[in-house]
Amino acid sequence: MEQSQIIALITNKILHSRKYYSLYPKTVNRIVESCFEKYPPKVAEKEAKNLLHQIWSAYFGYFGRPKFNKILLKIKKDIKCGITAKDILARVLDLHSSTRERKPILEQFYKEIFRITGQPESIIDYACGLNPLTIPWMNFPKNTLYTAYDIDTEEVLFLGEVLSLVGIKNIKIEIGDLFIDQPKKADIVFILKVLPLLEKQERGSALKIMARQKCRYLVISFPTKSISGKEKGMAGFYSDQFEKMIASEEWHFEKLLFPQEVVFVVKRK
Repeated sequence: MEQSQIIALITNKILHSRKYYSLYPKTVNRIVESCFEKYPPKVAEKEAKNLLHQIWSAYFGYFGRPKFNKILLKIKKDIKCGITAKDILARVLDLHSSTRERKPILEQFYKEIFRITGQPESIIDYACGLNPLTIPWMNFPKNTLYTAYDIDTEEVLFLGEVLSLVGIKNIKIEIGDLFIDQPKKADIVFILKVLPLLEKQERGSALKIMARQKCRYLVISFPTKSISGKEKGMAGFYSDQFEKMIASEEWHFEKLLFPQEVVFVVKRK
């Protein structure tokens, strides 16, 4: 059997598994191909699954991926009970480690970013996770177009339905992969806590992906703690790494340091 056929079979097998069935097929195929370049065929499938876990499922925490249908039913009940959109969304943010960590600083987080960039007419949010549910804290103008991309097809549908239920419009949530899809134009591109995950998939890819974005501002962030909550000097490590990475580019940046996250607001020429 040819290698291309083996890759197709393994990709199909992973996509039919209980854990990875909702992932973007192009992403799974890309990662399987990459693992075949690095490992023997018998090891490649295991390594592909390990990598998918590291870049995706690990962020849902100990209890695993949420049951989105049950959450939607709860949200509909909460709406009928008169619970505010912010209170409803704040509960859902706890389901993903990135948004759970960001939740205590949301008001200040976006206020400080938009102080630097100005109010945007368009935002793109790559590898978004549950971050689109923080839109009420962004306080951008009603005509701002917000588009988010993620590799989880079921999550994308869930996000769209939740935002529609709470009355948030002028947004798009779509399937997308930073390695595969052509970048779209926007005033601001969010790539939040994602660069280390890009480097895990392909060394040297982070700068290439940033450089090809079609935007005035890149908003890049890094965690200050591990998923388990441990501080390991991560803010300093990632800050040094990022500044060295972009040293050859004619970009200017401002650094924002929050207890949970270090943010670089990068102005492009």
